[in-house]
Amino acid sequence: MSEDIKEKIKGWLEEEKVFKEEVEDEKAEFHFAVEYPSGSGQSCEIIKLKDKDIFIIGSRIVLSEEHFKAIHSMQKSQKDSLLWQVRFDLLFREPEFRIIPSVEEFKSIEFTDNLYLEEITLPVLMGKLKEIFRCKLYIIWRLTQLISSADENSGLYQ
Repeated sequence: MSEDIKEKIKGWLEEEKVFKEEVEDEKAEFHFAVEYPSGSGQSCEIIKLKDKDIFIIGSRIVLSEEHFKAIHSMQKSQKDSLLWQVRFDLLFREPEFRIIPSVEEFKSIEFTDNLYLEEITLPVLMGKLKEIFRCKLYIIWRLTQLISSADENSGLYQ
């Protein structure tokens, strides 16, 4: 069963032109790296856990040096306000998020969503990838707006 679903998902990802590679992962039955949307340079992972009928879909944004310095040089009240706003806004999105290593030392943000075996269809899978991408896009745009050091041609999905 697992090999069938693996091939089905891989086929869907290839049809949608988002499949990048299979990743070696001893903790997973299979682990795919994808680029969603196709040609965007934005990476995402699809992982089928061993002995569980669940898939984890995840992605992460790591702050650029410029954004890291800008955020961490803000006044504490301004930084706190920004990070509370981001958390409140993301609270109403489907994927879960985790600020890494902590809110105080914000270096990256990770988004994950679960997909159960009985839910697995192409539209549901692509919808979950799209929702994670939207969360990433929100962070990219929010930081670009805040820092406003990116010019009109920065390539950040403007």
